[in-house]
Amino acid sequence: MKLSKLSVIITTLILTLFVSSPSFAEEVAPETPAETSAPTPVETTPAYEPPAEAMNGVGGWAVVDPNTGIVHGVIVCTNDVCGPSGSWAGTLPGEYMGCTNCNLRFQTRATDDGNVAGFSGHSYDIDSSGNASIKNDGSVKWNEKEKNFTIKNSYSDSTKSKVTRTQTLIPEKTASDGKNLHTGIVDINTEYDSSTIAGQRVKGSTKQQNLEDMSSSVNVEFPNWAEGKIFTYENPNLLVENNETDVDNELQKDGFDTTTNSDPDNELVEESEDVIFVKAIKALTENVRSFFSSLFGINQVRTPVSLNDSTNQD
Repeated sequence: MKLSKLSVIITTLILTLFVSSPSFAEEVAPETPAETSAPTPVETTPAYEPPAEAMNGVGGWAVVDPNTGIVHGVIVCTNDVCGPSGSWAGTLPGEYMGCTNCNLRFQTRATDDGNVAGFSGHSYDIDSSGNASIKNDGSVKWNEKEKNFTIKNSYSDSTKSKVTRTQTLIPEKTASDGKNLHTGIVDINTEYDSSTIAGQRVKGSTKQQNLEDMSSSVNVEFPNWAEGKIFTYENPNLLVENNETDVDNELQKDGFDTTTNSDPDNELVEESEDVIFVKAIKALTENVRSFFSSLFGINQVRTPVSLNDSTNQD
């Protein structure tokens, strides 16, 4: 069958309409990868390894609460049993002195005579019926990172002043002379905070390298005197020899009469404010001198001054 010329043209046009043109992929900008910050490094504490001194037979091993670091007691043990590679794998089985599954940390070396002792925060209370109970004040703690112990004690002296001592115990240094565990005690910070006398207080502080250090500097501060008065001494002997004179000179600079009778039997409330103030400062000076002279074993004839209850406050 022959197609007319018109039919061929129409057919060609129809076919052209249905022929699709080539498609091109849409150009998409590449995705920028999301910025991710580097993970914060987590500080980890190396696994506990006892010092070499722990391998020398028996010693004192502290029973340490794994959460608080508080020492609940000290037991006689060896590295073969209490060490991390020992039969107990560094953990005391069961319960001991109120602590369950506590860690074991080497604390003290045995002395040459074979005696083993240690440091923990236990104290004994006896009630009115004579019944004794044991409590732990948390004063001895293990420092996992530093691999040593902190011993912190507080008490009040005869003048109602508060004394706080913080010490570091280095296990491998204990009984280094074969006799004395205290050779392991270093970095001893002692703080003295007096009771209040007529609105005045005195604070004292010193830091010893070890218990044999008798030449550490001493700071004495009267925080309520004017804007605060501070006296610093290079060693305890200079404090004992000069503190009283230094305080008198400072009082005189402030216009006070330092010849005031300092008899503590006088009723301060019946005297002028200046007299009361001077007596209070002198009494506090004597007390802080007496404390540090006793701490460092310096002989002193005079004894601490305690004024009447109307001027002493805890």
